[in-house]
Amino acid sequence: MALKFIPKLSAPSMFFVMVVLAMTTFPAIQATHEFKETHLSFYAHDFLSGPNITDVAFADLKSASVGRIQGMFMVSSLDGRNAYDMLSIVFTNKKYNGSTLQIQGIDKQFEQYRELSVVSGAGNFRFVQGYITYKTVFVDLPNAYFVTQCNVTVRHY
Repeated sequence: MALKFIPKLSAPSMFFVMVVLAMTTFPAIQATHEFKETHLSFYAHDFLSGPNITDVAFADLKSASVGRIQGMFMVSSLDGRNAYDMLSIVFTNKKYNGSTLQIQGIDKQFEQYRELSVVSGAGNFRFVQGYITYKTVFVDLPNAYFVTQCNVTVRHY
């Protein structure tokens, strides 16, 4: 019986009502969340051979570790100069302990400066968007040892 009092709307009228409702709701939702911008800088020491094969993020071999870079990369170009990187930066110290950033993209590994996407994150980096730049600062080919400066810029909640 109560359904007799509900006005019948045509499809175009219903669509108009839904659009107006969406336009008034979404800005209110977005206004409640402010993005923070975070800049991180660290050095990755890559040991590709020998007894200490590892990827550890820290500024000096004697300094405290801030995390680990875990993941894989594979050659992704016919000439072998580009690698496809899928990496997780797992933070293990202080403020960002337990947080992660997911890095993905083409790494032009023989260029001094490279840029990849930060595609996801967890912990302090939920709903992240951003990028990471790599700069090769030291190469020791006979010992397969590389030092890369990493600068991360991300926006997150």
